[in-house]
Amino acid sequence: MKDKTLKSNLYHSLREEVQPKRMEETINHCTEIMKEQMLYKEEPRTSFFHYLSDVFRFEGIPIFVLQAVTLFIVCLTIMNVADIPQNIPVFMPLFVLAVLPVLFKSQLYGMSEIEAVTRASSAQIMLAKLILAGAANLVCITIVLCLEVSLQNSSNGLGQMVLYCLVPYLVCMTGMLRLVRLQRKESIKICAVVMLGSCACWAMTARVMPWIYATSAIGFWLLAFVVFAMFFVKEILFIVDMRKEGKMYGIIA
Repeated sequence: MKDKTLKSNLYHSLREEVQPKRMEETINHCTEIMKEQMLYKEEPRTSFFHYLSDVFRFEGIPIFVLQAVTLFIVCLTIMNVADIPQNIPVFMPLFVLAVLPVLFKSQLYGMSEIEAVTRASSAQIMLAKLILAGAANLVCITIVLCLEVSLQNSSNGLGQMVLYCLVPYLVCMTGMLRLVRLQRKESIKICAVVMLGSCACWAMTARVMPWIYATSAIGFWLLAFVVFAMFFVKEILFIVDMRKEGKMYGIIA
């Protein structure tokens, strides 16, 4: 169709008089659409716990499978190679390492932009994944502690062993969340290197500075626990605030 013909058709169409009957039909149709939208607004929003159950259906199996595999390797190593409490911190970063594929999934598959425009903010998604990962981590840490008590045939020093588990875990979780917030493409690689490097550092510390694991050094572990627990809680509260405001946690990569 030529431009002149198109312009002529548009001109005559716009010059036609408005038909009252058609206009009334249009108004009624728009009114029905508005009423439907009002009904949608009155629908209750999905609660966080309902959302958490939805995330569990999609991410729960990968999280628990990776944690179970890691737990099996750690327990096997403890029973055959390292059955002394000083080696407990060496294995804690591995449990954090096991949740990286799930926490960085949107980045790995290039879905950060789509995740950013969903009804559930990325902060809410991250918070749900952290709750599931944290629950799996606590179960694994408890099993490791039970194994150590069983191997020693005594619960003496259980409090120290709890700190040996929690301090390295909190250090790694805080560092990982910092890298997640940066959300750069190389973050997952850096995070993996940091976790493996932490294992090496704790192993070296047990050999070079054995006095840290003496009973007299319990104050050092308590101080480290308090400091890194504060950093970790502060980061979690920041995620909660981002969730309430519907904002992103990190930047789009």
